[in-house]
Parts: sequence; structure tokens; C-alpha cells
Amino acid sequence: EGRQGQLDEAQAELKRACAEQSRVQERAQAAALLRSTMIRHRDNTRERYVQPYRSELERLGRQVFGPSFEVDVDTELTIRTRTLDGCTVPYESLSGGAKEQLGILARLAGAALVAKEDTVPVVIDDALGFTDPERLTKMGAVFDSVGNHGQVIVLTCMPTRYVGVQNAHVIELSA
Repeated sequence: EGRQGQLDEAQAELKRACAEQSRVQERAQAAALLRSTMIRHRDNTRERYVQPYRSELERLGRQVFGPSFEVDVDTELTIRTRTLDGCTVPYESLSGGAKEQLGILARLAGAALVAKEDTVPVVIDDALGFTDPERLTKMGAVFDSVGNHGQVIVLTCMPTRYVGVQNAHVIELSA
């Protein structure tokens, strides 16, 4: 087995390596296509949820913040910004009270979309501690509105925060 044999063996090895590289390349391209297809479908599905969620969140939010209230929601259904009277503020820059109110409104909006025909109860545990009296009254109106076709359960040691809820069924627990 002289030099010709070594050359033949090297050429055969090259051919095998090229074939293997081609198979690996095809699998990589198939995996990339599958990944991009899955991402596209995931994003399309998320987009179908964003608009109805945002619309419901804005409908509820306008009861609290006024008619100019808008939010920007990303595909993870996370509130990115809040706009009032044309002034847009990043969520992170909002006051603690505004964040808490938006968090509750977001939960109520999500519950409304999850079960259009059925009701999904939303449990609020001792919230709205950073909310001013005017907004407490407006949040009470939102609870009344949602309570007409759903169930909002509020657990609190400060029932005066929720006097704005007109149609509440109150159950007091003793110690």
C-alpha cells in the first residue's frame, strides 16, 4: 500500500466526511426551520391574546384613570407603559399605588378573557393600601362592574378601603 493507497484512503475519508457534513447541515437547517416556525406560531398566538387583553384592561382602567387611559402590553401580557392625557410613563416609573391598581385591573382583565361564558373568581388579598380615597372609590366601581358577571373575593383587615363597592356581600370573620 503505497502512496496511491494512502491517497485513495484519504479521498474515501474525505468523501465520508463530506457526506456526514452534508447530513449534519441538513439536520441543522431542518432544526432552524422548525425553530423559526414554532417561534412564528407562538408569536402569532400571543398576538391574538394581546389585543383582547389590552382592550379589556383599558376598558376597566378608564373607570379608574379616566377616558384617556391607555396601556402598552407586550406579548408576555406585561404592562410596559401607561398613558394618561397623552403623557406616557414606563411601568417601572409609576407610583406604588398606580402599579398596585394596574396589577389588580390586569388580573380582572385576564379573568374576564379566560372565561367569557363562565366566571373565574379573582381573589384580592388586602390590596390597595397605597391608593388614595378617590381612586379607592373608582376601584370599588370596577369591582361592582366585574362582580355583575364574575366573582371578586376581597380579603382585608381594612374594610373601609372597600366602602366604594356598593354591591358587596360582606362576611366578617371573628378572631
